[in-house]
Amino acid sequence: MRIWSICLIFIILNCECEGFDHSPLDRVLQRWVNEQGRVDYEHLASDDDLSTYVKLLAQKSPNTHPILFPQRTDSLTFWINTYNALVLWGVSQSYPVASVTEIAPEFGFFKKRLFIVGGQSLTLDYIEHEIIRKQFRDPRIHAALNCAAISCPPLQRRAFVATKLDDQLNAAMLNMVRSCVIDRERGILRLSSIFKWFSTDFIFWVEEKYSGETLLDYVSIFLPEEDRLYLQKHSDMQVIFTTYDWSLNDQRE
Repeated sequence: MRIWSICLIFIILNCECEGFDHSPLDRVLQRWVNEQGRVDYEHLASDDDLSTYVKLLAQKSPNTHPILFPQRTDSLTFWINTYNALVLWGVSQSYPVASVTEIAPEFGFFKKRLFIVGGQSLTLDYIEHEIIRKQFRDPRIHAALNCAAISCPPLQRRAFVATKLDDQLNAAMLNMVRSCVIDRERGILRLSSIFKWFSTDFIFWVEEKYSGETLLDYVSIFLPEEDRLYLQKHSDMQVIFTTYDWSLNDQRE
């Protein structure tokens, strides 16, 4: 009996050490998100993999099962995937809507709607601002989190993975920065309003690697060489932040 007990404990610990399983979300994203980052919310609402993943999130988190998240990247991966999955789940349960802002007034979907994560009731805003932004301080997360709006950085078609997280975040930010427009004739740089709302995140040095002293310093890192050199020579360019489109990022025409 004692030998069997030891074996059982070993099996449990071995399974735990394999880490948190993000594969259900990965299948969901491949199944219902297209190349443009648009979501098929109509079919998503009845997806068993999404239901399974949301149930997993309700049971486990870095707080409740730290053995599943031995590295910083494991925890950050969890919270990014959690945010995106809960947005998908919440919107799909309220679909059809023309905008996520219709689900609850005054952005209540983000500020007041409660989701269970690791046995705790958390809002999306709390996950984003109090956990992801405050604890990890990596500006690239703004290109990884998707708020179900047209102006959000496109939702990726694969779940984030701890072993590839750095490359995935760089790729997401690269895509986000590529949407900026340099109007050389008018001396204007047009950027997403995300860079305005979270400007302090982008000018804060993170591991002396990703951000700089100005917003242009940060953006330049991810621009093609020609554009990067141009901004270096024209650091006085006027920055205009584009109007944010909160229309739903669904696949309806």
